[in-house]
Amino acid sequence: MDEQKKKYIIEIFRKKDPEDLTSILADPEGKLDIGSGAALCGAEACAMALRGARIAAQQHSGEERMEYLLRNIEKLRAYMVYLIDEDVKGRNIMRRAVKEGDPQKIDAAREPAAAISDEVICQMINLADLIEELTAFAPQESAIYLGSAVEYALSSIRSARLFAVHLAKGSSDDTYSFVVRRENEIRLEALRPKTERILAWAEEKL
Repeated sequence: MDEQKKKYIIEIFRKKDPEDLTSILADPEGKLDIGSGAALCGAEACAMALRGARIAAQQHSGEERMEYLLRNIEKLRAYMVYLIDEDVKGRNIMRRAVKEGDPQKIDAAREPAAAISDEVICQMINLADLIEELTAFAPQESAIYLGSAVEYALSSIRSARLFAVHLAKGSSDDTYSFVVRRENEIRLEALRPKTERILAWAEEKL
């Protein structure tokens, strides 16, 4: 294959098997970074939540709200998988700016580079809302999966938050750096009571 054709090959990371995907994540020179890892962890959170929801659906088949929960958790799972590659695209601007060594371009690239991490955080918070609704009627058999889903979701959120704060820290705009850090601290503080309720429910069911 000639060099011209090689330039137009787009690598799709979400299609790779776990061995290749985690090896690329472990490579300091690899294209994947924490945002992609957080999205992958978020997809696992959704998968566990969906498994718990499907167990609950065995007793609530055809119910409108049950179908809503199943449908939206599956949408979130697919979206998280999609974001594995979107994070790579979001950081391309930053990579080019760093390569050029232009401080102004690097600063301007920080926000788009962190955009997918921010989206992962938002969607994992949405997932927690769906999981909490499930706990109102999910059977004991669902508890281990819904509880595990919350643990995965929290790991996804925390790693995405760290990455966003890391990117913002180097900004010449101190206000931007402060807002990114504080906004995400507030999100986690607001989420904590909900996740604690879900995990307490799961522990009680075990």
